[in-house]
Amino acid sequence: MPRGDFVSDTNLEYAVITLALSMIRGMGNARLNQTLALVQRCRWDLSQLRDVSAPAFIRQVQEQDPTIASLLTRCDTAYFETAGALIQRAQENGIRPVTIRESGYPASIRTCLGNLAPPLLFVLGNAALLHDTAGAVAGTRAPSARGEKAARTAAEAIVEHTMSLVSGGATGVDHAAHDAAIAAGKNTVLILPQGLLTWTPPASWRDALNEGRLAAISACMPDAPWQTHAAVARNALISAQAQTVCIVEPKKQGGSLLTMRHAIHQRKPTFVTPLHAAPPGLRPYVHPIGDLDKTLASLDLKQLLHTGNMQDGQAELP
Repeated sequence: MPRGDFVSDTNLEYAVITLALSMIRGMGNARLNQTLALVQRCRWDLSQLRDVSAPAFIRQVQEQDPTIASLLTRCDTAYFETAGALIQRAQENGIRPVTIRESGYPASIRTCLGNLAPPLLFVLGNAALLHDTAGAVAGTRAPSARGEKAARTAAEAIVEHTMSLVSGGATGVDHAAHDAAIAAGKNTVLILPQGLLTWTPPASWRDALNEGRLAAISACMPDAPWQTHAAVARNALISAQAQTVCIVEPKKQGGSLLTMRHAIHQRKPTFVTPLHAAPPGLRPYVHPIGDLDKTLASLDLKQLLHTGNMQDGQAELP
């Protein structure tokens, strides 16, 4: 595996604290981002968060936000030991922690998801791929022969016009898309619903990883197994990381449909095959996948990357 990039002592401390606070029961992304913003706004010493049980500090937080103060009282000092050990193990395996306050954090995810963005990501591979244009392909785990071909064709069009493909790591459409990008000698980004320490890439993906043509990112604990709730949350990240999104053979329920809804909500150009697989209420917002290549050629992808595609506000969906 490639070695992880250098992480400064300050950013490493911030990552450990962020991971530890994420273990608090009831501390979701939005509340954790609010907590970290409060610390920054009040100019409190970062190290104070390692002793959140200190009465004087809790009183300070209570004066600013009683809900956050209540959550912090649930923090166990053992969380910091666990977080430190996990991050050290991750780094030893070439995995870099990236907090939302760092320049290395993907701007497209921060922009599109706002306060719901994961406060901490783990990155394996070429992190530079997270900061340039990309298009996403997502779809069923059991595609038809036509669907698998559509996934490959969409991936090939995307890497012809953008720097990277984005998808999950599931079997079916995801695998077909990643394989097509790698076979074309292009770049690909995986967003995983499990910890990077528990993920094993196929041989061809490992080669791309070592050659700097693949990046894998996760918002999960480094040692977390595949989790259904993480797979659901991952769909928003796939859409947020891309400037355009393709959905192949979505089912009436499931991750592909959620990714489609996220893409439309974020005002991403969204393509679906077959078109009738999109729910009737969403069809006015999507395009046939046959229009993908022509649309990619006409888009100012760099502009969309910097604006997060939401310059006109989020789409109101039925």
